[in-house]
Amino acid sequence: MKVLRFFFLCIALLFSTYVHHDSTIVFAEQKQALFVKHLVKGNNVFVECIVDQFTFTKGTHPKKDGQGRIYIYVNGKRVGETTTAAFVIRGLPVGKHAIRLELVHNDASKYNISHEFTVTIS
Repeated sequence: MKVLRFFFLCIALLFSTYVHHDSTIVFAEQKQALFVKHLVKGNNVFVECIVDQFTFTKGTHPKKDGQGRIYIYVNGKRVGETTTAAFVIRGLPVGKHAIRLELVHNDASKYNISHEFTVTIS
């Protein structure tokens, strides 16, 4: 499944460009896509994100498309943010948890791109 997602990401990137009749390469308008894989180990969740043409930024910066961070929600409550593509959500209690990752600009405005998944801590 993860290999298929990566394959489709590569195909999407390949077809996001096209060549005009005069051989000028033009890039089509691209929208970020958030691909996520995760692993539960004990009561921690290891998360790895792939966002094409996106730069994670720390600190305060002016709003710029293709830059920002990810807000982390657990069971509907925002528990943090990350400026790295790989991170760990630590210390979840036993039970089932809904995790949502939301891509935001530097000024915290939303890209309206998110990914949700459920984990069970036993």
